[in-house]
Amino acid sequence: MNIKKSCQYLSIAILFMGMISCSENDKHTGFIDPNEELLIGLSEVEGYDHTYNYDFNILKERESVDYYIPVSIGQALNRIPAEMRNKINLISTSELPFDVNTQKANIVTSWNDKNQLVFQIQISYLENDESYATNFKDFFTISVTQYPNNPFDEMSEKELETLKEDLEKRRYQNLKLTDTDTLYYLPKSDDNMWPRMFDYYKYVEVEKRIYKESTGSYQYYAWYNGLIFKIGFNMDISTVDAEALVRKIILAS
Repeated sequence: MNIKKSCQYLSIAILFMGMISCSENDKHTGFIDPNEELLIGLSEVEGYDHTYNYDFNILKERESVDYYIPVSIGQALNRIPAEMRNKINLISTSELPFDVNTQKANIVTSWNDKNQLVFQIQISYLENDESYATNFKDFFTISVTQYPNNPFDEMSEKELETLKEDLEKRRYQNLKLTDTDTLYYLPKSDDNMWPRMFDYYKYVEVEKRIYKESTGSYQYYAWYNGLIFKIGFNMDISTVDAEALVRKIILAS
């Protein structure tokens, strides 16, 4: 075999290996999204299911979900993309009508159909020292997930009508967030019951595992400026303007 033919075979082999590599990248094997660097140093753990609002189902399907041990809110904000971080406007603990004894944040990632890493951050303010479900202590939880396109614009008229009917059955209130965007609010029902449980991430340290759990909660839900906001809380709403807090988080005003 002469040198010229050897070079041709070598070029074909390199091209074939490149095609295999691209195929593997499509499965996220070895694929490097620029934002993956933000996760370096975070401790990955096993997880069970992911959070989303069951009445909207917009983030129900996710691929290759990864979970990380909760960290401080400041640390977590530095581990999400800047274009996401700059759109989240935090409140002060002094604005909440309960003593905040625990502040923490969870980061959960997944992949979309464009091989892009999708970040979700859950920011929690808890009256309890450890978790949510002890003696019905108060909490305020903000869940934010990247979602570039307005999902309501992508729904068909039939899908929108079905969603509208479902939300009316659940007693959602449609509040005006902006001229074009809606802020959905779900209060307690007339009989003082929670019409929909609020799901959240809970880290069990002895198991090194993130679980999805749920609890009774007032709830706000909105898509705005490339993010989906799911905000839940249980606190004395007679002493604070909860809607104003939610608008501040989403709109910075």
